[in-house]
Amino acid sequence: MMSVVFAAFAMAAPLVTVETFTESYCPCSGTFHSEYLNHIVPAVGSISVLNRSWDGRNDNGTVKCFHGHHECEANTLQACAQHLSGDNYITWLNYTVCINGPCKHVGCEHQYSVGDSDSLKREEGCATAVGLNWDDLNSCFKSDLGKQLLIKDADYDKKVHEEYGLEGLPIVKVNGKMFSKFWDCDSFESSYHSNLIKAICDAYTGDDKPAACSA
Repeated sequence: MMSVVFAAFAMAAPLVTVETFTESYCPCSGTFHSEYLNHIVPAVGSISVLNRSWDGRNDNGTVKCFHGHHECEANTLQACAQHLSGDNYITWLNYTVCINGPCKHVGCEHQYSVGDSDSLKREEGCATAVGLNWDDLNSCFKSDLGKQLLIKDADYDKKVHEEYGLEGLPIVKVNGKMFSKFWDCDSFESSYHSNLIKAICDAYTGDDKPAACSA
């Protein structure tokens, strides 16, 4: 029995790593999250994982965000959701889509109020809906842990900025290879879905590719 289990484990191919660099108040980023959850995950979620880093500049221990202080708060809340979700990216992705609300082609209804005191009720409700403990999430958001998570992302963003070289967000990499040609404001288009699905399928080395890889 042990040899059978070991053999099955040995043949499993590594999941494809999709990485996005993003900002809470960038309208294209809000749309990207919704489109990824609703179109990419159903197609190739079984062979891939999504990692996310929040854009910012570490100014001697204080992170500065492109769209201002409130965006940093929104980034912190969602970085805490990632931290509490562990390896289950579907949980934090659902949380982001929930708190942002319905999206249009570019931008989401509640995206620019995330992190504000007026949106706490929605943020708490969304936490419950996706299986996150609100007390833990709110504690992280208000504590030094949330600050350190944002600093970690800001330092990582600085480290790789010259590599990705695009002045705009979101951007996407697949297994370390740049997928974005420009910042991805076209993530609502069917051609974008198809191209990203193909990139993930092409990067996956296993034989158990989902049906979307043959479409």
